Amino acid sequence: TFQVNNHKDVEQFSRDFSIVNFDPKTNTVIAWANEQQFRTFEDKNIPFQVPVEENEVDETLIYDVRPLHERNLRRPATLTFPVNSYPTYAEYATHMQYFEDSHPTLVETFSIGSTGQGDKELLFVKISDNVGTDEQEPKLMLTSSMHGDEIAGYPMMLTLIDYILTVYADTGHADHARVKNLVENAELWINPSANPDGTYHNSASNTSVTSARRGNGNNIDLNRNYPDNVAGPHDDGYAYQTETLAFMALADSNHFVISANFHGGTELVNYPFDNAYVSQYTHPDGDWFEHIGVEYATHTQTDANAGSTAGAPYLYKASYMTDDDDSNVYPSPGVTHGAEWYRVYGGRQDYMNFYHQCREITIELSDQKILQESRLDDYWYYNRDALLDFLTQGTYGFRGTVVDDTTGNPIDATITVVGHDNYGSHTITDISHGDYYRPIKAGTYDILIEAPCYQSVTLTNQTISDYSTVNLGETRLNPGAAVPTGGNASAVGSTTATIDWNPQTGNTFDFRYREVGAPTWTTITGLTPNTYDITGLTVGLNYEAQ
Repeated sequence: TFQVNNHKDVEQFSRDFSIVNFDPKTNTVIAWANEQQFRTFEDKNIPFQVPVEENEVDETLIYDVRPLHERNLRRPATLTFPVNSYPTYAEYATHMQYFEDSHPTLVETFSIGSTGQGDKELLFVKISDNVGTDEQEPKLMLTSSMHGDEIAGYPMMLTLIDYILTVYADTGHADHARVKNLVENAELWINPSANPDGTYHNSASNTSVTSARRGNGNNIDLNRNYPDNVAGPHDDGYAYQTETLAFMALADSNHFVISANFHGGTELVNYPFDNAYVSQYTHPDGDWFEHIGVEYATHTQTDANAGSTAGAPYLYKASYMTDDDDSNVYPSPGVTHGAEWYRVYGGRQDYMNFYHQCREITIELSDQKILQESRLDDYWYYNRDALLDFLTQGTYGFRGTVVDDTTGNPIDATITVVGHDNYGSHTITDISHGDYYRPIKAGTYDILIEAPCYQSVTLTNQTISDYSTVNLGETRLNPGAAVPTGGNASAVGSTTATIDWNPQTGNTFDFRYREVGAPTWTTITGLTPNTYDITGLTVGLNYEAQ
């Protein structure tokens, strides 16, 4: 921890190491650094302290339900629900598989890849009423503990999975209707542990969390390790980690509509963007993020206060989820716009929103990163209703399908709210069925549906209310342009080339080129002539075009 003069001073440190928290009342920064980053910080000669409570865990305090010495790798899973102990990795993996084994028509358990250390898996369960069938349903994701020592959400997600399956089977349960709606009208993807190498750090048998650390097996902060739309790739100076690549591949293969990413160290809902102040650019759906953030925080505040009622199965916490680190912009207790708190580059929240049109938020579940085991069920009860209502938000909004008018086949289309969308806030269809889902705040909108080589369609004056779903039905797009022919490069100079193609009157074209074998393309959009000069090529390299 160290002091700064004011909020703006935090910015100069955000690329040197990971800012964990910033207290604007005391101008105190809590930062995390691996050894390389710490040595660089030492050279700045800034007075600092190393707080014991941020670096060390008292085993007897944390393991107050199941003492650590009683954990045994050879014993079958002994989890009870709500989960009130930290499972060993073996118990965790066994119970994740048990969910599928005991509910084979509702649950699929799978790994998206091994961790960097190779002895643990990045495990998910997918829950749906026809889990083996790819249906026209929104995909909703929850994932926890990408910071390995922020693990209140780890057992909480296991409890949530069990709760959904139990309540869905119990038609007399008071919560059955809400759970039934989710299971039968969405795909729920839940990942309790996104960084098990960090959580079980220095535990040879993967049984103890007492040495849990923020970083992964390489001691890299995974929440600074993603491509960033402001800072660019690799802003943290490290290669994309095994865990990062696995989640990036998951996002490439599946269009998630909404997502929540669970952390700890404070108690609030944080929404995008993390890498820019609202004065620079604001997410076009900022009002929607505020709306669902306030809903989440208010639910948890109400339920935490209900613990004061005689007979409640959990402890009362008067000030739960009331931290507000952007009160100068949006005075809503428990809800914060990311960059107004402190800037983050390379975070997963911005990556999912900007690059994958997934409305992801970050939820900080607990002031204490590693809770006492006996408090885990309390935090479950604080968050249970809020979690389910957050998932339900992913079923609201505009929806529909887009197909080819001639063949009836689904189209890979872009859906844009006219005059509203920007910075990646549009949505796209799932190519399997051509279906799309667009959560949005109440209002009346014009919706543009377009795809390359098709005539676009605009659906005008579409009105929607909060907590409602409007099905826009099937939109059929007519093929509007033939693929250009006769593409040719000429006048090739040291750094330039001229490209021409057979003209298609009345159409515009997108032209892409890249160095042969390069991972990224340069795109020039909206070209109307049939000849175009491109510049900026590197002499001596071969290029390919589309």
